[in-house]
Amino acid sequence: MEKGYQEVASYYDHLWAEIEKKNQSGILSRHRIILNKLKKAGFNSKSTLLEIGCGNGTLSAYLASKAPAGKIDAVDISAASIENAKRKHVRRKNLEFFVSDMTHFNISNKYDFILFPDVLEHIPVEAHDNIFKTVRNLCHDTSLIAINLPTPRSLRWHKKNSPELLQIIDQDIESDVLINKLYKNDFYLVTKETYALYTTQPDYEWFIFKVQKEFNQLAFKSKFSVLINNLKIRIQNLV
Repeated sequence: MEKGYQEVASYYDHLWAEIEKKNQSGILSRHRIILNKLKKAGFNSKSTLLEIGCGNGTLSAYLASKAPAGKIDAVDISAASIENAKRKHVRRKNLEFFVSDMTHFNISNKYDFILFPDVLEHIPVEAHDNIFKTVRNLCHDTSLIAINLPTPRSLRWHKKNSPELLQIIDQDIESDVLINKLYKNDFYLVTKETYALYTTQPDYEWFIFKVQKEFNQLAFKSKFSVLINNLKIRIQNLV
């Protein structure tokens, strides 16, 4: 890895060690929300998923417990965190951990889901193109890319008012920048939503992207189903 990555890896070695020392590595509401949103996108007991930026593996193990017939792979830049995660979650036979930065991650697997759980804001934006290029090679035709990250406005507020809470790299990523980088690497946006987790204002964003694939044909609805749907909408608008 380059010197910059070594510095970042060292930072997270110490950060996750401190979290473990303080016994703060349990499942959080954020983890539960991510699972809920993944389920809405189709995650189930047989799904395969790659988690990017897994830290100590808390979310990884939580997802693995919900996919007993599937497989969860998890990768992080911090070697110390991965070693700790392997020890903590050794009994999870459907869970495997890797040490790597995503610009150099090389594996032959294809995944149903690739998850970025609050990690892209901690990776230099200049590296995102190479990361999404790598991710594209890990996808099959129906793979979904799931991204959770702070809203730019909430992150800018923290930079101004509580910078001591930020990590070594913490970038506010505007939606258009993120979407353009994924479009460039053969993905298109399916879902974007903002939600309030720790504040009353929306402080988090959730994105789902799919692999860009042209239609071979269009399957048209019957005239009857279109008519029924139209009637339902008309009735709802009367309320």
